[in-house]
Amino acid sequence: MREYVRMLALGRPKDHYKVLPWLCGVILRANPDSRAFVELNGCWFKRMFATLGASLNGFILGCRNIIFVDGTHLSGPHEGTLLGAVGLDADNHLFDVAYAIVSSENNDDWEWFLTNVRECLGGLQPVVMSDRNNALLYAVLKVFGVECHSYCVRHIRENFIKATGKLGYRKDSTKDLLKEMLNRVAYAASEAEYGLTVEELRKFKRELAVWVERNEPEHWVQAKFRKERWGRLNNNAIESWNNWMHSLRSMPIPWLVMGHLQKVGLNFEKRKKGMQQWKNGFGARIERKLRETLPLARSVMEITLFSCIKR
Repeated sequence: MREYVRMLALGRPKDHYKVLPWLCGVILRANPDSRAFVELNGCWFKRMFATLGASLNGFILGCRNIIFVDGTHLSGPHEGTLLGAVGLDADNHLFDVAYAIVSSENNDDWEWFLTNVRECLGGLQPVVMSDRNNALLYAVLKVFGVECHSYCVRHIRENFIKATGKLGYRKDSTKDLLKEMLNRVAYAASEAEYGLTVEELRKFKRELAVWVERNEPEHWVQAKFRKERWGRLNNNAIESWNNWMHSLRSMPIPWLVMGHLQKVGLNFEKRKKGMQQWKNGFGARIERKLRETLPLARSVMEITLFSCIKR
């Protein structure tokens, strides 16, 4: 009975796909510079990609050159996966970049999604932060290059703790100590500090230091990653986006697309109003961070405000 009432309210699931090309057309007409399209497998839906012109221009002109990517399952009448890419704006707020609806988190769909993101961003070569699943290891390498792939430290830490369990470290107090030791490795600010923290692990248990050295520290240790990440070592931004989209993931795909448009529009309006309250050229979050950091500085110097639009 529930499914019947749902069908009366939302329409037959097999008919939902028929309106997606029309919805993509609406997005393109209403939002200049957008890109939205559906791919078919014969006469059947295969996958859909969408990004708004305002999101692309905002990311290129005003966001840090790093994107956070992840996938999450759809729980509505359509089986599939929602892939997302987000950034951080000038005040460290979540900034929607692009999303896709695909069959699963496989190599082909991730490569297809990231290729479209790269083409939409023009000549930008952003750092890509991920949870290091196998499909993303493959796709980021092919699309952006291995040097652009940053691994989420929280996921690294979870795998590290699993490895310590196999070595017999199962007490919570010991796990907390090992987490703190790995954090010191991950956030080491220099090669010298990294060496000291790894040696600290080696003295505790040689196998733990070997684990770090074998798990590509050049992709997650702060001192070893060669591109700018602005202190972002975790994939929290995309997980916040997944939560932001949670209420839409159980809806038919057309409702998800329209709900996303509404959410993005409201978010842009909220950020615009917030920006009008900015003082000294930066937002409240950055101002708070500066106030917390200033007492720790040994010296302060005045700089001239400049534009970073040309990237």
